[in-house]
Amino acid sequence: MPKHTNSASRLNSLLTKTFGEPDAVPVIEVWAKIFGIVEENKNKKAALVSERLRWMYRETENIHKQMRATGYSDHLYATAITDIEHALSTMILPGTWNQARQYLKRETILALDFCSEILPDEESQVSDEDIADIRMLVIELSELLQSSELPPRLIELIRHHIDLINGALDEYPISGAKTLREAGRTGLGELIEIEEAVKASSTTPEISKLGEVWKKVNAVVDTALKIEKFAQLGQRAWSVIGPLF
Repeated sequence: MPKHTNSASRLNSLLTKTFGEPDAVPVIEVWAKIFGIVEENKNKKAALVSERLRWMYRETENIHKQMRATGYSDHLYATAITDIEHALSTMILPGTWNQARQYLKRETILALDFCSEILPDEESQVSDEDIADIRMLVIELSELLQSSELPPRLIELIRHHIDLINGALDEYPISGAKTLREAGRTGLGELIEIEEAVKASSTTPEISKLGEVWKKVNAVVDTALKIEKFAQLGQRAWSVIGPLF
């Protein structure tokens, strides 16, 4: 169990899950399993896996940047990061798992372990229960839209917010709570842009549910993030738009 929650610990958790996968299994199938992707369409599956590998690659860059700032010698961790980047390459997706596994040696993961303890403890783990609660609220909101009589502009906005939240939840195991915070910022800006339209429909179940979803997301993120500049940002933002709902 890692002492800290940060980019290195999240990457470590995901990469460790690949241990024991048979060499002959297609690379794309191993990653799809790790990411929980169930998709019959091969092109869509490849797109979803590639998207998540890009998120992981971005986290490796973040680890490298943060480790340089600590003053630790580059040779202690740089080779491990490079090996991980090779394993995450989308160029080997058509190949078999042995092509990726060769880069995920025990010493590579050990170096990542050290990075996770050296780097700051950025956040608390969001509970599975909270994640499930958010997903359920989003499902309820989606169901309300099926018979909605809201203006098309608002329906389009809510659908976009559903995509924002679902996307952030998908990215959370890789990028952490900051991805939920970024989704909240985007959603907040869009709501402020059409404030009058939202006010006009504020008594509808769809808008009420939308407010409930964002309130839950912001509360979860404010609890998770430990970096002081982020603390309570969601609730302060909510205090501005709360009257709209």
